[in-house]
Amino acid sequence: MKKPTPFVKWAGGKSQLLKKYKEYYPKKFNTYYEPFLGGGAVFFDLCSLGRISKAVLSDFNSELMNLWAAVKWKVEELISELEPLQKKVNNSRDYYEIRIEYNNTELNKDFLLNPHIRKAALLLYLNRTCYNGLYRVNVKGKFNVPFGRYKNPRLVDRDNLMMVRKTLNDGDRIELRCEDFGKCVENAKRGDFIYFDPPYQPLNATSSFTGYTAGGFGIREQKRLSKVFKRLDRLGCYEMLSNSHSEEVLRPLYKKYFIDRAFVVQAPRAISCVGTGRGLINELVILSYNLSVKKQSCLIEH
Repeated sequence: MKKPTPFVKWAGGKSQLLKKYKEYYPKKFNTYYEPFLGGGAVFFDLCSLGRISKAVLSDFNSELMNLWAAVKWKVEELISELEPLQKKVNNSRDYYEIRIEYNNTELNKDFLLNPHIRKAALLLYLNRTCYNGLYRVNVKGKFNVPFGRYKNPRLVDRDNLMMVRKTLNDGDRIELRCEDFGKCVENAKRGDFIYFDPPYQPLNATSSFTGYTAGGFGIREQKRLSKVFKRLDRLGCYEMLSNSHSEEVLRPLYKKYFIDRAFVVQAPRAISCVGTGRGLINELVILSYNLSVKKQSCLIEH
């Protein structure tokens, strides 16, 4: 039986790491929190495993969460809006006109309950047709990724969108939010599971790509995230955090976890300006809880 999968591409998406991530999930947990939602690959994976009883899904990117809300509340209207846009996926002139319209379209203040369908459709169009599927904004918060020149990209997967809608509307189990990661998890309790997937710490000065929101996500935010991680650990929450293999920054922030709860996984490089730069790279997974001795063979050297 088919299961819902991410309906939007997002930098750092975890779809190709899910088999590995299954080894790291806690055996039991209560509410699931994902404060850096993106495409939601880990959430959908946990749903497919029957692990979600209740979830709080959030991202600070309001345009992204407007799209999630559109799928949850008005998926048929969203599909109707996308169908004529499908005819414009191969034309760069159409692309730049749509990008202008997207940047000039403002969201409703209550978009989580009353999503802006046109804005959601434009975002999905841009996501499927822009260069490398990136979401990047300039200092004014305007989307500025160039045309990607794909061959007939598909905007609408009706079956998947309908499965996602069903998942998001399963009683009152799934809550959508749009807020800072710290606020998202401030009510997390012992036994809850939080997956943190922040914009990655750059490996060097030229590899930074944190422009998902106008404010970016720099070292100050990485330090604040580490404090939130430690607070939740003291409460007895289960936490899993993924980031780049930037030990010179992350080891000091998560020092005690590097002893026996930091692991290296290999992931396809999702963003690169040249094709030869898209090989496997090392990423870190940091846990607040212990795994079995067998799985600890994947630990990084310390």
